Amino acid sequence: QSHSRKKYNMLSPRWSQALLVLVALVSQQSHAFVSPAAKASFAATTPSKTELAADAKIDGKVVYGEESRKYRRTVYTHKEWVEHRSADRFLRNLKTIPSTGIYKNLAKEVVATTLVATFVVVYNCIVGGYTDLEGVAHPALINVLPVVGLPLVPFTMLSPSLGLL
Repeated sequence: QSHSRKKYNMLSPRWSQALLVLVALVSQQSHAFVSPAAKASFAATTPSKTELAADAKIDGKVVYGEESRKYRRTVYTHKEWVEHRSADRFLRNLKTIPSTGIYKNLAKEVVATTLVATFVVVYNCIVGGYTDLEGVAHPALINVLPVVGLPLVPFTMLSPSLGLL
């Protein structure tokens, strides 16, 4: 026998991965991210007008968006479809932004980021001066403190990755 040819008792990595995927697909016990339904569900014939739960277990650490997800099951009839496709839907949707789940989930982070950014801009205007919209340069009110800033290199290098978020 030649020593250049080795015998393997194990499967190659590709075959192992393919076998694992096949077992996962065939297995009746694999339910990826959902629990199996107890019975089949059927489409509703009337639209759901359920309001979203505003306080979803804050002490129980259940996020509002996850808890209210089960109430968001809108079934469109012709009347709702006409209202949904109406020309004034843009203004109607703008008015409902403060009551949306995404807004409620992100409100704290957006407010905190806005407050920090506003503070930094006002601080830099006070200690470093500013140029108004007419191009007139105004001197700093306080010359003793340094201007706050960040280097642009990390943001420039990470912008493609951050854009995918």
